Amino acid sequence: MISDVDALKIAERMENADNIDIKETIEKAATAGYLGEKHFYCTAIEEGGFTYTVPEILGDRYKSIPLDNMYYDIISKSLDFDGIYISLAYCNSHIILPDEEFDEIVEYDDYDLEEDEYEYMMEYALITADSTKKFKVFAEEGISGHEPTEDVGLIVNIIDKKYKAYFALRTTDQCMSSFRVIPFSADYPKEHPLSFKNPINKLMIEMIDNTIVLKSDN
Repeated sequence: MISDVDALKIAERMENADNIDIKETIEKAATAGYLGEKHFYCTAIEEGGFTYTVPEILGDRYKSIPLDNMYYDIISKSLDFDGIYISLAYCNSHIILPDEEFDEIVEYDDYDLEEDEYEYMMEYALITADSTKKFKVFAEEGISGHEPTEDVGLIVNIIDKKYKAYFALRTTDQCMSSFRVIPFSADYPKEHPLSFKNPINKLMIEMIDNTIVLKSDN
C-alpha cells in the first residue's frame, strides 16, 4: 500500500490535468461495469456540488443514452462551467467473492491490539476498469469504507484555461434522487471516509492513477 505522502503526491500530480485524455478516460471507466449504464460514469457538476447525468440535462433522467458526440458535447460544455465528475473506482462490502477472484488481497492491521481484542473482520471489494482488490480490516480498527450508493473518482474543471482534477466521493441516496460530489481532504484522520490517509482511499487512489488515460498514451 502506498504511504500517506505518496497518496498526496499523486493528488498533487493529478491536479495538473492538461495531459489527461478525458474522453478516453470516461470510456475506459465505463468498462468497469459497477454502475450499469455507461452514462452514469460522468456527470455534470452544478453549484453546491450536486451533479446531473446527461439524460437529466436533456429532460429524461431515466433514458439510456450512448457515449456519442451529443453526450461529449454536453460534457465539454459542462467543463466550461462548474466542471464534471468522472467515476473511476468502487468500494463495496456487500460483494462476497472468494479471494482467488481478486487480483490482490490487502490485509490491514495498524493498531497494537491483542489477538483476542479483534472480533469482526470487514472485507471490501475495490473495483476499477483495470483491477480488483479485496481489502480486509478488523472493524475494531475504525476504518470507514464507502456505501454501495457511493463511488470515487475525479472532479475535473477548467481554471485559468488549464484543466484541474481533484479526488472526490460521489454519493447519493438509495433512490438515486440526487448525486453530490465531496472532495477528499488531507485534514481528516485516517478513519474518515474522505481522508487521503484512509487506507481504502489510498488503495483506490493508486488504482485510479493506473486507470487514467493520458494523452501521451494515445
